[in-house]
Amino acid sequence: MMKEKLLHFIWQNKLFNTKTLITAEHNELQILDFGRYNTDGGPDFCNAKIKIDDVVLVGNIELHVYASDWKLHKHEQDKKYNNVILHVVYFHDYDIPNINTLVLNGRISIRLLERYQSLMQSKQEIVCRAHINEVDTFTIENWKERLLIERFEYKSAYILQQLKHQQNDWEKTCYHLIGKYFGSHINNDAFELLCNYLDYKILLKHQDNIFQLEALLYGVAGFLNKDFIEIYPRKLKQEYQFLKHKYGLQQMQEHHWQYLRIRPISFPTIRIAWFASLMQSMPLMQNLVHTQTSRQALDNIDVSEYWNSHYMFDKISKIKSKKMGSEFKAILHINVIAPLLYAYAKYSNDEKYRTAAFEILYTTKPETNAKIKFFDGMNLQQQHAFDTQALIALYDQYCSNKRCLKCGIGNKILRNNQTTNAINFA
Repeated sequence: MMKEKLLHFIWQNKLFNTKTLITAEHNELQILDFGRYNTDGGPDFCNAKIKIDDVVLVGNIELHVYASDWKLHKHEQDKKYNNVILHVVYFHDYDIPNINTLVLNGRISIRLLERYQSLMQSKQEIVCRAHINEVDTFTIENWKERLLIERFEYKSAYILQQLKHQQNDWEKTCYHLIGKYFGSHINNDAFELLCNYLDYKILLKHQDNIFQLEALLYGVAGFLNKDFIEIYPRKLKQEYQFLKHKYGLQQMQEHHWQYLRIRPISFPTIRIAWFASLMQSMPLMQNLVHTQTSRQALDNIDVSEYWNSHYMFDKISKIKSKKMGSEFKAILHINVIAPLLYAYAKYSNDEKYRTAAFEILYTTKPETNAKIKFFDGMNLQQQHAFDTQALIALYDQYCSNKRCLKCGIGNKILRNNQTTNAINFA
């Protein structure tokens, strides 16, 4: 079944037999300029130029599957369509007074139509899996770069929106974004709430004292609301009570934090210990924008001595180093540091931060998750985070919605399958 968006794709890419064009009104037609694709309201293609017999016309072009869609959409009542010089349709079931009609039925490759139908009817997560080898490496790599830019643009737009919300305070914006990702998907909301309850400027005053940082963070997080057996948590609680009164702090409840389906190394108690260690590197954003050291921003993030033998308060465990691992560092590099630098590049209009953002992804190991696994076995390299972030964008924005006509890879697959054979559908 023909779709209007497929007609747009065919017209935009000139994927039909353009020889000896005759309108439905039996006039000779030459397309001198196919026009500019219009993504706003109004006719589909603007500023086109055609020649009807010996008369040159300049204006807009409208496309429909059925010619009668013109009437169905009430275009004759819309002034934006007054300058339409050509109506391009697939099925000619209606005549529009004073506008020539070009019928594409019988002028489009059978192979293209069959390939498009095959993609749209596929039940696979990646519908072009069987055809990806037809696409050259140059096309794929260029599309991946564009995908990554799209992803960076989306993330930086969010960051700049948050920056505005934080009265242009980059340090506060950075603090909240890092906090969001410290919670991962399980404790995301809880960590955001913690950062909302505890102003980073309070932590900044105590950044040289890891004990006080932990007292503030665990206290506001709601972990110090009970009696303890061990000395360290008892001292934390005592210190927190003093700091709570000093700063007039509000606190969460411990039930906000989740432990189910989480490895012990990712327990919120350990993540908060890492977060306290990171807070000793404040001001964070100032350190990040020094591009020579942005890669080192997460080096040497470790827990305090107590946590080497604990995963939870008052529950001793086997002594084990709990220094922040490369996997979690990669998550923060990909989702926090690189997007922050890209957003800062847009804010400061300084290209070096954009370059630094890309460099972080090029030097970070590729991710492994459910979306990435969909692309396993395909002709798509996964050497570093640049590749995997592009594939995530590809899946989220194109594959999951079958937007093959807008996808550089899908576009190439369809354009590669041109033949001179066409069929006329009644």
